[in-house]
Amino acid sequence: MKINEIIRIRRLELGLTQEQLAQRLGVSAPAVNKWERAGSYPDITLLPPLARTLGVDLNTLLSFQEDMTRQEIGIFLNQLTETARSEGCGAAFQMAREKLREFPNSDLLAYDVAGVLEGILTLLPEGREEENAALQEEVFALYERAARSADPEVRGWANYVLISRCMAKGELERAEELLADLPDTHRGKPDMKAALRRKQGRTEEAWVILEGELLNRANDIQTTLRSMIDLALEEGDRRRAHELSQAAQETGRVLHLMEYAVGSAPFQVAMAEENGPAALAALERMLQSLTTPWDLSVSPLYRHIPAKEVSGEFWKLMSQSLLDELERDPKCAFLREMPEYRALMSRYRPDFGEK
Repeated sequence: MKINEIIRIRRLELGLTQEQLAQRLGVSAPAVNKWERAGSYPDITLLPPLARTLGVDLNTLLSFQEDMTRQEIGIFLNQLTETARSEGCGAAFQMAREKLREFPNSDLLAYDVAGVLEGILTLLPEGREEENAALQEEVFALYERAARSADPEVRGWANYVLISRCMAKGELERAEELLADLPDTHRGKPDMKAALRRKQGRTEEAWVILEGELLNRANDIQTTLRSMIDLALEEGDRRRAHELSQAAQETGRVLHLMEYAVGSAPFQVAMAEENGPAALAALERMLQSLTTPWDLSVSPLYRHIPAKEVSGEFWKLMSQSLLDELERDPKCAFLREMPEYRALMSRYRPDFGEK
């Protein structure tokens, strides 16, 4: 809020008339009236007693606030959009400039305003092409400012936008610099990196990046579905657990995941329901998949991912770890009582009978 609004609101909250406030400060009532209408401002010597009378500190009275809150920014962006609709693109840009001058250190405000102004410029452009080009450069400058923010989140968002703009303008070296500054945790970095590699003519690298991202996301989907299965089982919703298990299997096969991952969901449900035959069938598929090295290059989805040399010992350790857990876990007692389980263990654990 501006100083005139603060004076008026606090005076009313305290139950004071303009005359009463004027008397306490030794000024005239018309002077207070002018302050509240923003026709003039209090003399600098009156600021401390005015703040004390209103029960606020000087920072509040002078509206000294380094940053706006996210809620305040959201309200302002709505006002900005409404101004563009009612008064046009130019009025919205002027309104944004004034707010940015009021909060020169708010990088989040700069970033959010840039996004809204860009949208306004697209939907409600000014009449002349030169004017629109100048306004677009103004938006670009706001993104550049946000890209230098000390806030890593704001900097990452701005960099992501700027990388795209730089690629469109053919500024690939600048795009590479911005990409290096983009955190690896940024969800859009792999896709943006692949797009830049395509622009640079390094298509093989782009394929590897995109295929690797697809594989990561596919595994993330499986992990999420298994968590959802756990939740459905906790709630006693077995029907949904089976539906989610089916979805996990279908997704795994469509995305060419390892059979071990595909079989994990039905094994999870079967164990929860103590369905021995179904659990053993799923377990058999999972163990069998560990006896054959997983070759991603045979899949049309991952043919550019370099094959990793994984020794047979690694797959053997994974298999042994799974079987050891089955032997220890009290929840697997029903499974251990089945003759078929002992036969399976004998096939995959040559030393099973000796234990």
